[in-house]
Amino acid sequence: MSYKSDKLWENLKEKDFRDQFIDAHVDEGIAFQIRSLRNKKEQTQPEFAQELGVKQPLVSAWENPNYGKYSLNTLKKLAKAFDVGLLVRFVSFHTLMNWTIDLNPDDIAPLSFTAERNQLYIENQVNKILDDKNEGRNASAADSVQDVPKYQQPSTATL
Repeated sequence: MSYKSDKLWENLKEKDFRDQFIDAHVDEGIAFQIRSLRNKKEQTQPEFAQELGVKQPLVSAWENPNYGKYSLNTLKKLAKAFDVGLLVRFVSFHTLMNWTIDLNPDDIAPLSFTAERNQLYIENQVNKILDDKNEGRNASAADSVQDVPKYQQPSTATL
């Protein structure tokens, strides 16, 4: 363990600290994620509120770390609006501590399904080009890319 995790683990021995840690993790984490995901969509609070059919002050409240009144229905609605998964589970403090310490920007504002799918498609194509090159094929990367059909997002009419 690192110094940071050792110190946190030491503090978690106190029940009051554990209770506060849970509150802070959930309340602040959700608020920061909502704001980060909305910003990733390049939407203002009023634009996002309109998309969800709510008033702007409610979006502002959701983005306030002191709010803490999220219902599961609200979280599911937000996950659908951001097109991301939602994971609500009980975990050990060790798991929560490690997840908190190792937090990175992609954990705070994960890719939407479409963005993730596009990223995986590109990674697969790059890997294919590299594999082809490593197998001794003479085609250049540029030639290989020309043969790969471009990914097209399905129209909403077909969904």
